Amino acid sequence: MSKLDITSTAVEKSIDLAKDFLDKLITPALEESGLLLKDQITLWKFKNQIRVLSKAEKYCEKNNISPKVISLKLMCPLLDYAALEEDEKLQDKWALLLSNMVDSEKNIENHVFPYILSQISSNEFTLLENIFNDKIERIEKSKIEIEDFRKKKPELIEAIKTKIILLENEINLKKEEGNNRLDKSIWDLNREIKRLKFDLKRLDYKELSINRKINSPQQVPIDNLKEFEISNLIRLGLMKFIQTPYANSQSLEIPFEAVSDDYGNSSGHHRVDLHVDIELEEEYILTELGELFIEACKEKS
Repeated sequence: MSKLDITSTAVEKSIDLAKDFLDKLITPALEESGLLLKDQITLWKFKNQIRVLSKAEKYCEKNNISPKVISLKLMCPLLDYAALEEDEKLQDKWALLLSNMVDSEKNIENHVFPYILSQISSNEFTLLENIFNDKIERIEKSKIEIEDFRKKKPELIEAIKTKIILLENEINLKKEEGNNRLDKSIWDLNREIKRLKFDLKRLDYKELSINRKINSPQQVPIDNLKEFEISNLIRLGLMKFIQTPYANSQSLEIPFEAVSDDYGNSSGHHRVDLHVDIELEEEYILTELGELFIEACKEKS
């Protein structure tokens, strides 16, 4: 068996090869500073940390945030993760996350947020941020819609009830004049009254519908995501896959006819075999954790 070569020449050659390879992977090159490999990496990480801290300070000044003291248990992992970030856009997010965590008004002390931010790409973050902004916009529009509807609702109810009273009076007048109860005009008036009463019920349903729109989860379109990105966001708990069952309903016209059994007893009941199709609607939605995470990485409004 050959002896292990541990001569100083062999070690130096190995270090040079490692340095040459690392020069191809990171910038600036190691020779620019003349530091050892470990020192160069430490300096590079330190520069990233300074960059993030500087941006965070500017955000605090811009938004009149008086920084509070946060625990080293929270600060150290955040700076360690941020030190490895090269993407300038994500460096901004690290700075925003830090500025929000030191904001005494927000009281954000979630230790998982730095880990999550260290685990996602710029593309993944951008998608989630756009989805979150879409939800905020949808909620704001829906709140304006429901506020406007609630103001108009009493007037709408009163207008419908007034129409119903007028139609009922018209029907009573026709009856007093001796018109047949089955007169077509009376039948048309009764049908219009039923429609108006249904409109009254729809007013209550509309308010429920708007509230449902406000409280519904935000759907995540996955067209611009690769399969591994979808898996990663689910792994981090930022979005999830759900299946919603729904049935296709169809109206059936069943003729009513008395049927006699073997003993001569008649019955007006029929047994009908009904086939109902149940389908699953599949979608990806933004989780509550996903919303809180994106909110923690947004500039204070």
